[in-house]
Amino acid sequence: MTQTFPDWAYLSDESGRHWYHLSKGTKLPRDGDGKERPPQKALFAIPSRDLISHPHWVSSKDDAIIAQVVAVETEKLGMRLTPGPGRISDWKPVKYNGTRTLVQSVAIPWDFETGETKATEFIDFIPQYSLYPPPADTVALWKEDGEWIAGYANGNRWAHIQALGELSAGEIASEIKLTLIELSAKEIIDETREVVVWGGYDVALHQSLQEQTGFEVRFEPKPLATTTASEGWNFEPHEVSRARIHQSRKKRGAWIGVAVLFAVFLIAAAAVFHLWTLQKTNENLRRRIADNRPAAEVIEKAMTHWDTLSPAIEPRRSPLELFHQISRLLPPKGFRVTSYEVQDHRIISLTGEASNMGTALKFKGDLEENSALSDYEWEERQPRQKGDLIEFNAIGKYRFAE
Repeated sequence: MTQTFPDWAYLSDESGRHWYHLSKGTKLPRDGDGKERPPQKALFAIPSRDLISHPHWVSSKDDAIIAQVVAVETEKLGMRLTPGPGRISDWKPVKYNGTRTLVQSVAIPWDFETGETKATEFIDFIPQYSLYPPPADTVALWKEDGEWIAGYANGNRWAHIQALGELSAGEIASEIKLTLIELSAKEIIDETREVVVWGGYDVALHQSLQEQTGFEVRFEPKPLATTTASEGWNFEPHEVSRARIHQSRKKRGAWIGVAVLFAVFLIAAAAVFHLWTLQKTNENLRRRIADNRPAAEVIEKAMTHWDTLSPAIEPRRSPLELFHQISRLLPPKGFRVTSYEVQDHRIISLTGEASNMGTALKFKGDLEENSALSDYEWEERQPRQKGDLIEFNAIGKYRFAE
């Protein structure tokens, strides 16, 4: 689903925060008190320094699995994300390679200020760097509110963002060099072509970057912000969610008050016709009881049948219970189930892969000796070599005739 962004964004450049018209590329000047508002709802650009970026590979293309892996990787980094009603972490795919996905996970591990405006006036919250399309396979360097930010691209997508703060030219070049080494070692970035600085020319910075990285360095104006590459991010800081929940509760309370007054009015009006209404209600109830009696008898009969059949239902033959019993026999490592099927509640078909023959034979023996699966007779099928793995097949047939 495509996001629809507002025309205005609240973002920062070298000098600080300002209002920016996304379609026209123009700024709205700020007064000294900074309390002015754009003429419409706005988008809040989350400063890059308030974000923690973590690129890594995930051995899956399934979004649900990727989300779980991202959560685990975030915990491994030692980040304890504060709980709350909002959404302060998200991820986006950067690149696919076979069954693997390169993702950039981004988190907000601390609260941040939304400025002098009301947080509930912002429609969307997205990372500020995502408003600027990266040069392909390039390190981009720019300033946000006087602090240096470095962005690393894989192809034409951002793969990692690094907040450098107010470092010297030599320190910036050193940090970028070390980060490039780390990202290349993890295959996060492929072949970096150059370093692009979005800003005015700086001799010392140019020389330091060229000496440390060995790449061509060029200076150019910062491109216009665009929402084209920002689709897919879903953030809402806790403080914003709390403010919106509070606002929603206030509105709901007002509506409840109106509803109560209206209900009192209805009760007062209904009192005049109380006797007549009561009589009509009783007549309607008697008619509904008479109309629903055939359906009630059918339901009662069905319930009686279910109660009669319930002792005959055997939970031990449930496909889920059978899989549970089989999964309890799996070794802690070196074996995985690739196929499981129960046919007509009588035949269990199981396929798996083991790292070695010993593991496969042990699991085969455990199946045959397990008391919870004693109602099934297991066919003798010897595990066989399949590449670097051992293919395991087992067929269990229900022992008793039905």
